[in-house]
Amino acid sequence: MRLLPAMSLLLLALLALGGCDRPSSLPPDKAYLVFLEHMRRQDEKKAYAFLSQPTQEALKSRAEAAAKASGGAVKADPVAFFFANVPLPPDVTGVSVLNEEGDVAVVVVDSSNVKSQVRMVREPSGWKIDLTQSLQQP
Repeated sequence: MRLLPAMSLLLLALLALGGCDRPSSLPPDKAYLVFLEHMRRQDEKKAYAFLSQPTQEALKSRAEAAAKASGGAVKADPVAFFFANVPLPPDVTGVSVLNEEGDVAVVVVDSSNVKSQVRMVREPSGWKIDLTQSLQQP
């Protein structure tokens, strides 16, 4: 009978540890790395989930405009639109948080001797990549 309480405690400990990798608990740099891993695996839906809501809305609008302009030849699929137009980042050698203020952070992505900055926003489900500024440019 002593085995049952010990197993219950072990199960609770494992569940608590498993929660550490939930997107809502990841810091901005780790969230970007998870996004990148989904991109590398071509797991489009999981990678897309790491984009901010405003970014997803902007991509949806662009996908709908492309579908309309094509006369229906192109499907209005924002996930496919994103992956068709955003190349996989080159070999990333490091990701670090440049600054974090409230619900906005900037991460620095080092890749192939190039440093780029990526804006991230905290949403209820965790840190998300925010591309709304770059999507507004013509």
